[in-house]
Amino acid sequence: MTLTEINKILKKLNEKGFVSSLRKGPTGIGHLIETEFGLSETNVAVKDIGGRVEIKATRRDANSLITLFTFNRGVWRIKLIDLINNYGYIDEKGRMSLYNTVYFGLVNSHGFYLTIDRPKSLIILNNEKQENIAEWSIFSVTGKFMYKLDRILLILADSKTVGDRELFHFNEAYLLEEPTPNNFLKAFEDRKVMIDLRMHIKESGGVRNHGTGFRMAEKDLVDLYNKKRRLI
Repeated sequence: MTLTEINKILKKLNEKGFVSSLRKGPTGIGHLIETEFGLSETNVAVKDIGGRVEIKATRRDANSLITLFTFNRGVWRIKLIDLINNYGYIDEKGRMSLYNTVYFGLVNSHGFYLTIDRPKSLIILNNEKQENIAEWSIFSVTGKFMYKLDRILLILADSKTVGDRELFHFNEAYLLEEPTPNNFLKAFEDRKVMIDLRMHIKESGGVRNHGTGFRMAEKDLVDLYNKKRRLI
């Protein structure tokens, strides 16, 4: 597919006005875009910009979060089973769990907060005792971000509900390119990027870690890129 072909699809989609979702629930918008583009996955090869582009569709007024990537290897400074036992809670399934969102410079209900040590090039998960719970290399984190989300086609839509169906009017789209480490760190410090801890203790006594996710609202993705090309 070429960028010209993408533009034609977006223009026709915009001209349709409100289009009914084919699937109920939060994934309806993404499924509808995949259908309109004739895709079975959320990225597309664009010949004239030299690579694959990740497609993200979002409701304009929603605060829908996406996981940019997960990063766990070699970061923990405490055993995860001790972390869960010390800071976790009993979930609805009777398990000791720790599912928690943490922001830069803001102490949450579990006593966690994030800091950045620029001289050491680290993003640090701290507790209320100012102990380091986990440390991520800034170079590794920003490198993973730039590799995984090198180019994004971000499509925004107005939404409304008619009966039991949600309808979308896709009327704004951007091709986002040239992500930078500085943009990522600024978004992190502005609390637009956060991390989610997602783990629990299994019946066997082991830890199930779903991956510490670096997340942000889809509508804020534009802040991570130097090059923003409006398509519609």
